[in-house]
Amino acid sequence: MPALRARGAPEAVGLQESLPQLRVPLPAGRLLRLIAHLLALACLVLDELVRAWRIQLAAWTTGARLRFWPAVRLNLYGEAASTLTPNRLGGEAARFVGLTEAGMRPVAALVALGVEVTAEWPVFAIMAVGLAVHYVPDWRHEAQHWLRHHIAADLVLIEFIVLAVLIVIYAVQRYVKTGTFRHRVRRQWRVALAHVRRAPWWVMALNALLTAVSLVSRALILPALAVGATPRPRFATMVFGALAMLAAPLVVPLPSGGGGIEVAFLSGFAGEFGHRQVWMLVWWRFYSAILLTALGVYLMVRALGIKAAQQLVTIGWRRHPAPRAEGGGEY
Repeated sequence: MPALRARGAPEAVGLQESLPQLRVPLPAGRLLRLIAHLLALACLVLDELVRAWRIQLAAWTTGARLRFWPAVRLNLYGEAASTLTPNRLGGEAARFVGLTEAGMRPVAALVALGVEVTAEWPVFAIMAVGLAVHYVPDWRHEAQHWLRHHIAADLVLIEFIVLAVLIVIYAVQRYVKTGTFRHRVRRQWRVALAHVRRAPWWVMALNALLTAVSLVSRALILPALAVGATPRPRFATMVFGALAMLAAPLVVPLPSGGGGIEVAFLSGFAGEFGHRQVWMLVWWRFYSAILLTALGVYLMVRALGIKAAQQLVTIGWRRHPAPRAEGGGEY
């Protein structure tokens, strides 16, 4: 102990440098980027937690008990199928499979999904009104601001991207089953309206509140990624822009709104990030879509098999009939 005091703690344990010299300096910019990614991941985790609690509450209204991990897993199923199918058609089917896999009877699973959908749509309607109030009054000012900040070369590039998106939409219309979106909405509302009267009003209100928290937490991923960014758009611009782009796949026939969302982001719909515009798009899409989709596909393949997973992520696409063998016939 006296030797330790005389020589100092670092020298006594065999270190050649003092403790201040052993510290690894971390640039402020890198530290802010690390904090931004941690905040974005925290928003994503909160979203998944709330969605798991929401489906657990909906399952409780049917008299069934749904454990937490199966609730998270079936939501990941739905996230993957929603991202890879037109108009997010495969999401409810994948979540239904997850509910039955968790041990719920098919009728109870349909009731739980119906209760959840009934709580969702009013929140979506309020969100649509909020987006309209935010964007419609200032659309002329926003259009002039956007045009002043984009040169002709940028406009030509965006026109080519829009043309490519239109070509993809044309191809999707040829391969997507007609009427599936309307059929999905009618089916959901029939199930929901048939069973919503059995759910207590406070359950529906709490489920709607959880839906709002889920939407907001997913939208906050973009402002979280913008921590320390220069230039940094207004908070309201990022939040409302993210909300609008997250809701776009409900009405755009492209899987995950592919193409259209990228064009909107690069054109500054959710704010101008300067030279980091492309990287902000990449990281925002990674946290808001790619990461959960990859986890969902992995879990589906591992738990259900590759054939069942393929069927879930191809709902809404036309299947061409298999060619008949030559010389074959019916007997």
